Amino acid sequence: MKISFSPFLNSVPLGWSFIHGPLKSSFEVILSSPANCADLLARGEVEVGLIPSIEYQRIPKLQIIPGISVASTSRVRSVLLVQRREVEEVRSVALDTSSRTSVVLAKLLLELRMGLKPRYIPHPPDLDVMLRNCDAAIVIGDRALQIALEDFRITDLAEAWIEWQHRPFVFALWACRSDTSHAGEFAGIFKQAKEYGLASRPQIAASYAESLSLPEPFLLKYLSENVDYDLGPSHIEGLSRFYALAREKDLIAELRPVRFLNLDTSNTPAVTTTR
Repeated sequence: MKISFSPFLNSVPLGWSFIHGPLKSSFEVILSSPANCADLLARGEVEVGLIPSIEYQRIPKLQIIPGISVASTSRVRSVLLVQRREVEEVRSVALDTSSRTSVVLAKLLLELRMGLKPRYIPHPPDLDVMLRNCDAAIVIGDRALQIALEDFRITDLAEAWIEWQHRPFVFALWACRSDTSHAGEFAGIFKQAKEYGLASRPQIAASYAESLSLPEPFLLKYLSENVDYDLGPSHIEGLSRFYALAREKDLIAELRPVRFLNLDTSNTPAVTTTR
């Protein structure tokens, strides 16, 4: 079976076991942007994808693997609205084309929370060019981690959502097509992959410190404190509220109920999580 997830640091703990751990030979892995992970799942080119949470409402006949997400219960640090310090009024916003959930979240916050009505311009994720063309930019993932916050006016979108809605924000989740064979059986594998990945966060931080040219302690703190990987009742409440507001603003065509796979671990092999 084929699965897809983003190589962004925030997603990697959920997929680490599939590329560097005991589940390496269990699935064929396609690494891609969050937006393209959703497109691959929509076209049936993968059976499971770690997709932007908003795409669950746009792709028909999906089910969510329970208990797992890429979320935040505080400041997330890697999903940012960025303005130059001299810009007071936001009349135009460059939207990162690799993102979909963060784009919807930004629109909800700007319009419903801040009372703004800016123009939105889809843009490749190049901050200098984005801010040359627009008053503000949405920047996500590893590029956001590399931004020197003191050089800009920054709004952390997860922090703004939590201050507004008093619920966690879910950025991405594992979803599979309803017609995928043995889906309930292999859902348990993703739960164990999560456990393995969370235990591997020091190793992941060390690996990404070199490629991102960022301090290892900073990245480990990010993975341990800024990003939350659960999908509990409060997360689901936040997700449902996000979907309702997106429908209210016509950012999704319909409001679909949140449906989860039944977790069948009876045939799931044990995965060692000790390092």
